[in-house]
Amino acid sequence: MNTQEILTAIQTSPIAHAVSKSNHLVGAILQIVHVLGIILLLAALVLLSLRLAGLTFAKQSVRDVGRDSLRLMRIGIVLALVSGVLMFIAAPQLYWKNEAFQIKMVLFVLAIIVQAVFVRRVANQDAPSAGFARFSATLSLVLWFGVGLSGRVIGFL
Repeated sequence: MNTQEILTAIQTSPIAHAVSKSNHLVGAILQIVHVLGIILLLAALVLLSLRLAGLTFAKQSVRDVGRDSLRLMRIGIVLALVSGVLMFIAAPQLYWKNEAFQIKMVLFVLAIIVQAVFVRRVANQDAPSAGFARFSATLSLVLWFGVGLSGRVIGFL
């Protein structure tokens, strides 16, 4: 199967028909949930990054702030991922051809890897290396904000 056949199979699936033929409010709700997930993720990540930089919550350990932040990040990622998949399933051929969507997916994969490998490790330490913590936080912020920005551009291309 080539890419076009896979996209056609996805678009003609029962789930795709259910989403695309449903009330227009379903699509709007999916978009709201998607944006809410990204906001939760970014807010928690900014909070953790500010703690790692020593700008907020100086009396709390990185581990405590990290534990609470990671919980919100996970919720945000799940909300964004589930709603994003449902939106993609409804019109995969449209999204696949969109350059902003392709950039978003590359940044998304990279951000998930950075999140899983670096940020989680830093957030679970009481006193992480300052340089490694700043690097991890900055890289993660750049990637996740890139995901959000490229996602915003999808509607304009």
